[in-house]
Amino acid sequence: MLLDTRSIPNGQTLLTDVCIVGAGAAGITLAMELMGTGLNIILLEAGGRSRAGTSQKLYEGHVNDLFRHLPLDQARYRQLGGTTSLWGGRCIPFDEIDFAEREWVSHGGWPITKTDLVPYYRRAHDYCECGAYDYRVPSALPGTPVEMLPAFKDGLVSTAKLERWSPPTQFGKKYKPALARAENVRVFLHAVAMELICAPTGNRIEQVEVAALYGGKFSIRAKQTVLAGGGLEVTRLLLSSNRVHPQGIGNHSDWLGRGYMSHIHGTIARVRLTAGREVIFGYETDPQGVFCRRHIAISEDVQRKYGLLNHYLVLDRPLLGDPAHEDGVLSAAYLLKRLFGGRQQEKLGTGKYALYWRHLKNILRGSPQALSILPKFGRGRLLQRRRVPSLLLGSRSNEYYLYFQSEQIPDRNSRVTLDDARDAFGMPRLRLDFRVSSQEHDSVLHVHRLIDDELRRQGCGSLAYLGDDPRDQVQEAKAVLGHHIGTTRMSEAGSQGVVNPDCRVHGLSNLFVASSSVFPTSSHANPTLTIVALAIRLADHLKRNITTV
Repeated sequence: MLLDTRSIPNGQTLLTDVCIVGAGAAGITLAMELMGTGLNIILLEAGGRSRAGTSQKLYEGHVNDLFRHLPLDQARYRQLGGTTSLWGGRCIPFDEIDFAEREWVSHGGWPITKTDLVPYYRRAHDYCECGAYDYRVPSALPGTPVEMLPAFKDGLVSTAKLERWSPPTQFGKKYKPALARAENVRVFLHAVAMELICAPTGNRIEQVEVAALYGGKFSIRAKQTVLAGGGLEVTRLLLSSNRVHPQGIGNHSDWLGRGYMSHIHGTIARVRLTAGREVIFGYETDPQGVFCRRHIAISEDVQRKYGLLNHYLVLDRPLLGDPAHEDGVLSAAYLLKRLFGGRQQEKLGTGKYALYWRHLKNILRGSPQALSILPKFGRGRLLQRRRVPSLLLGSRSNEYYLYFQSEQIPDRNSRVTLDDARDAFGMPRLRLDFRVSSQEHDSVLHVHRLIDDELRRQGCGSLAYLGDDPRDQVQEAKAVLGHHIGTTRMSEAGSQGVVNPDCRVHGLSNLFVASSSVFPTSSHANPTLTIVALAIRLADHLKRNITTV
């Protein structure tokens, strides 16, 4: 059932088996998994059915480095489905090495393995609608060349791995009908979780205090409570619920809020391929019609040999917004994005009309090509449910930008804390101290050198850096929008993290976290698929361990 908080009398207490705070990818997956179990479920969403509205302002906070990290009220969204309403759809599982202890990654290692998570990754594929759990070219794309680049043989550097693309699935839109029909699930919209009330002993949650966005308050008493409100809001709620635990619930180890990670990303080089060599550059479809794209990876043996962080790289087009690419199709796509891009429009700053004119000149010079390509791309992007992820064009010069996305290390000093400033409900806002280390910069540069060496050794091409000093360029790398990772890290021992391997908060019997905040390390991979896999795993745990009210 979908309900509005205005239907609940002020001061009422609701009873349930499971209270899920947050109706994004994790929260909706949990609710879907718990349908038909006989358990009574309450799912709280701070936004509405389809628009964040005034509740979006509740995300505002302070960021120490706005050059490298977006403001906290951007790249996440308060509505049914959460940030999946903004999601591009890229799906990649973590690699085995991401779960392992690595002596060069401080505070690294998971208390579970990739093998433990594979069955849940397979089930997560159904929720994300990204096809078969298969990320290797020979089996996923039968009948296609194994090599991204003819004559390039995988070894130190691999080109035979794939990313998969969800349509993208907007969880609110996709699963709203099932949630509305479910007799054992009550979804409350415009319901803002304000505080977790601990028992005086501090070892369990007695109730969740909730404020209705448009006035009034109520409480929820649940056998089990799951925080699924995203990496930042989960941590904010735990830190501010400090009546019994003065430093915040789950902060027994002083890890709560620490170890914040995203991914750093950008482009510092172009790949110059040997003349006459054609590259498999764009999107391909598997037998189920799912878009896939090949990417470049560094082998786990090489990562261990040189102490490298994990990276994901793709051959890419120039940035749409830079008219120096002199491509009419890209300029037309950029101007269309400016006109119809909605809430993710880029900020142009000053001189925008001169910039528009440079793009228009590109279009005029390349109008025949633009007229032939853009209508087809527009149909694939706007009129199909499984949309083309982005506009990619082959290069006439056989040069491609090399886009990288890099793992960050879990640094205790990269963290979120509570600010003195408060939101409209009186909750403390967040302060983010986002840090990027020299180790991360060094790893990006080393990976580029390895790729350059392999291209040259195999006679396939070379890298050309975009500036005189690659180190200066990589130091300008920014956080990937919307990847909020690591602030309630998973650990076997309570002294080393916030939640245990079952995602239960250490020291509390009935409080769980379903969020990328539990990731001890960030991998190179976008977090959504792993978030959904862990939510399914948690749902199985809850089904085994609780009875109905």
